[in-house]
Amino acid sequence: MKAMLWLLPACLAAQTGSMDLVSGTWINENRETGGITQFTVRRDGGHTLVHAWGSCQPVDCDWGETEAELWNGIPMVIWKHGFSTTRMQLVPQPDGRALLAYRSEYNDESGRKDPGHAEFFARQEQSQDSPEAAAARALLKLVAETYRGLTAARFESRETVHRLGGKTEARTERVRILLFSAPDRLRIETRGSGEESILIEDGTTEWQIFPQSNEYVRLPQAKDISARHFGYRLLDKIRGTPLIAGREQFEGAGCTVVRIDLGRGVKQELWIDDTTHLVRKDLFDEPPAPSGGAARKSQTVYTVASTSETLDAALFTYDPAKTQAKSRTQLSHESRVSLVGKPAPEFTLRDLDNREVRLGDLRGKVVLLDFWGTWCGYCREALPSIEMLHRAGSEKGLAVFGVDAEAPELARDYLTQYGYTLRSLVDLHDAAAALYHVNSWPTTVLIDRQGNVAYYGEGEPEKMRDVLRKLGIW
Repeated sequence: MKAMLWLLPACLAAQTGSMDLVSGTWINENRETGGITQFTVRRDGGHTLVHAWGSCQPVDCDWGETEAELWNGIPMVIWKHGFSTTRMQLVPQPDGRALLAYRSEYNDESGRKDPGHAEFFARQEQSQDSPEAAAARALLKLVAETYRGLTAARFESRETVHRLGGKTEARTERVRILLFSAPDRLRIETRGSGEESILIEDGTTEWQIFPQSNEYVRLPQAKDISARHFGYRLLDKIRGTPLIAGREQFEGAGCTVVRIDLGRGVKQELWIDDTTHLVRKDLFDEPPAPSGGAARKSQTVYTVASTSETLDAALFTYDPAKTQAKSRTQLSHESRVSLVGKPAPEFTLRDLDNREVRLGDLRGKVVLLDFWGTWCGYCREALPSIEMLHRAGSEKGLAVFGVDAEAPELARDYLTQYGYTLRSLVDLHDAAAALYHVNSWPTTVLIDRQGNVAYYGEGEPEKMRDVLRKLGIW
């Protein structure tokens, strides 16, 4: 029912006499969907606004709200997320359900194709808020309106993240500077754990800049940047249940503390300045994912929250030609061809037991590098196959290494929990990932006994088996 339902029969148009037929809240009947989990439709004067959520972990991704229009009598919504454009049709059914048919076109040069999706949704009756929840929701609406009303702003924050896996705890920190100029200019500088980065939204283009490697990723800018980068502007659209937990002083400011149950065991607490209605502190508590991984607790403290600065327009522009920067996406694509048959880039990393591993010392062996992370669902799915190759190929001269940018405690705990015996290397600053131009996870690299790259790719088990067979491993 996927691609065939993208162009629906004309007879269905007769069922859609009015946008009112799809007004309300709709829940996907497929609880395991990897697509849209819920959408709401509401009338605002002469406009019909659709709000959608997509399947994500630990909580669903908020797509924000956009306007629907009639297309051949059927409500149509177009979501422009920058990296993708999704066209969605909302078709009411005679049995009271709604059929959602949607398809995405990817603008990230990944080459991905979406055949289209068609899923049924059931209308959900809205429950009445308790007086306590209504009071909290009214405050969140005021906060959201404050952020949406900003003309220029500077926010500096310090984020501390604790990841808890079994008996292991890892702590990371990062500092962010967010600059905003209405209506659609944004700059976010991030330093700390991992690779330093700058994100610029210039009104038409999203630039992800990596100063240390002088590389960038270029994408079309999303229609509404708030959903992805400025989430407090959507606080009045949350699906969870908020409650006012109390009032506290925070760094000299009187704050109201709002606690939000976001579902799936995820909790959020916000310290909201009673004078400015800006968020001063944000606590986020995530349990471990059902498929494994670590629990995550984060605290974000806003050390600067200025809404009256004059910002230089040059802060929201970027020209890669000025520094002769290279496209990371292009480098990643070219690596599948340019690296194969060439000497593998040399690196020295330490494993989870703090033992040094130099690639050059492994000559005479076939080396498999699996760039992975505990946070990556596809990586976790691929690990059993990588572990099998490690166990079956070691006697034939295969050396298997995971390469992970996370704290070693997290990787060690995850591998121990699931009985994996392969060695994993610690690449905290993504140095090896940069050498191999890794831009998606997992990525697998095979290096032959002479030290040349024999395979570079992802999700190609048959092709990788063919290469292993040629190398005398399979």
